[in-house]
Amino acid sequence: MKKVFLMVVFVAQFGFGQEAEFTFDNQKGMTDYVVGTVENKSASEIYKKVIEWIKVTYKNPDKVILSTIENEYVRFEGVSSLLYCINSLGMKNCYTTKYQIEISVKDGKYKFDLLSMEYYISPSQYSSGGWNDEAIFNKSSTPEQLTGVFKKDGSLRAIFKHVQEIPLYFNNLNQSILEYIKAESPAKREW
Repeated sequence: MKKVFLMVVFVAQFGFGQEAEFTFDNQKGMTDYVVGTVENKSASEIYKKVIEWIKVTYKNPDKVILSTIENEYVRFEGVSSLLYCINSLGMKNCYTTKYQIEISVKDGKYKFDLLSMEYYISPSQYSSGGWNDEAIFNKSSTPEQLTGVFKKDGSLRAIFKHVQEIPLYFNNLNQSILEYIKAESPAKREW
């Protein structure tokens, strides 16, 4: 009986758990989404804090916010020149990368979902250039896509040695949002 109870607890804890951090591995690829817990905050409070965070964090928040449904979700787009990098000829080469994130809110929690990630290749004599979808970071990756990134032993191929920085980038972004949501609003300064 004790063994059955422990098995149920184990399955409930790990089988149905929600991810708290993004990871990238040779089995599942990139984590689909993460859930942030903010106890004692309503969906409305979380939604307002996410909007505030975007307005404080981004230079042009009105251009960054793509879509909203009040007290349900916010979809926004970010750009980074140091997010997606490959190792080529022993050098770290980074591409301008844009990504879309959707933050869905409920009472006491929010879901941070990376919807898409694209990188830009400049036109050259060899290619027409333009934005390219980076499929291995968009939702579920196929085993074929992951074999191009990982060796048979599960280690990263040399050209992709910097891809572990991508989950770290989104974990830091998520941590910034979480800290902002949890923080009390500062009193207005006198001047």
